[in-house]
Amino acid sequence: MSVEAEMSVLGCMMLDEECARTGSDFLGDEMFSHPKTRRIFQAIADQYWKGLPVDGATISSVLPKEDRADVIKLAQYVPTVSHFDAYVKIVRDDWQNQKIREWLEEYIFSIQGRSTEENLTALQSFLESQKEIENTKSAVSFTTVAQELSKWLQNGKDACTILCAYRAIDRAMGGFLRKSYTAICSRPGGGKTDFAINLLMRFMKRGYKVLYFSLEMPRLELMQRITSSITKIDSVRIRDKELQEAEISTVEAVMTSLDKTNKISFIDDPRLSVKDIRHYIHVMKPDVAIIDHIGLIQREDTKNAYRELGKISNELKRIAKESDIALINLVQLNRAIDSRKEKEPQLSDIRESGDIEQDADYVMFIQPDEDMTEKNLSGEGWAEASLYLRKNRHGKIGTFKFHWQPQYHTYTEVETRY
Repeated sequence: MSVEAEMSVLGCMMLDEECARTGSDFLGDEMFSHPKTRRIFQAIADQYWKGLPVDGATISSVLPKEDRADVIKLAQYVPTVSHFDAYVKIVRDDWQNQKIREWLEEYIFSIQGRSTEENLTALQSFLESQKEIENTKSAVSFTTVAQELSKWLQNGKDACTILCAYRAIDRAMGGFLRKSYTAICSRPGGGKTDFAINLLMRFMKRGYKVLYFSLEMPRLELMQRITSSITKIDSVRIRDKELQEAEISTVEAVMTSLDKTNKISFIDDPRLSVKDIRHYIHVMKPDVAIIDHIGLIQREDTKNAYRELGKISNELKRIAKESDIALINLVQLNRAIDSRKEKEPQLSDIRESGDIEQDADYVMFIQPDEDMTEKNLSGEGWAEASLYLRKNRHGKIGTFKFHWQPQYHTYTEVETRY
């Protein structure tokens, strides 16, 4: 344990109010290895949260006599606060590494009595808990964040946003931000998978790597839809293998072209858990992950569906932030909206779906403007469809018009104004 780093942290906190705030927010007295530095930190934090001055003289007055001489030394220990974030990181890392060592020493004695699966689960749970501590205990000063903002402004737009090339949506949202969590909602048969496929193809064309989790539809069926969308061959004819030789050649050429890009990967396991999703994202490192759909992700507690769905949504949000990706989650609405006179969807329509509305940076609803039950489109026929952007954490909300051709699984933008 680095007592020198602890002393430097305390010295900075008594020199600078911003350091006192950051240290009080992101450190705890348990992270200090020596009883004396622990007592001094607790005194500084107490003074700060009470809104009282934090300096050598003030802190000395609230500490036992044996600690007062050390406080004066600490106030003079560091000549500058510019390295404060580095000192905090050392203190936090030393404390966390000590916790890891203690856990491993204790766990090694019980490993023989457990199955491999139990051991792997215990290790994974411990690692996730440590990762959570790392994320929540990252002390960053105002100066550091200001420098990050300056760097962000100088970087190109594509470094932080992922454009989908639907112009109105890109204007409204500024693109799908990295670390963002999007919910695309619709009723069963409302076209959300078709819309997700269109986004997937557009992301790929712009050079982004996409990972598509399909918990409901086999990857072969997804590929049939993608092929239909690109070639404008009716998907029913592809499904039923009613293609002419020239059309088969066209399909094979399209598949060869897509294979060269190496930008799309499919996971079509219907038994996926959040841990599985995190693992695949960690291994494959996509720019965008699309999950179709959240209602089918495995839940630990099947008795309380609402609470479990909320936990899953919270974890997906965390994965997006940790992995620096845009995560798009498809949400299937119940049919309650059909019984309403007003058919336009509202945020309240997903409030029975855990914490999705609260967690999401963007919430969209996609639905046709007419009943598609009896509609059988072919050729160049299309149906009017609307995309309702009901939540936009980084801009305005809006409604966007599309032509939906379900026979080709294609959405074409009608209005590009926003």
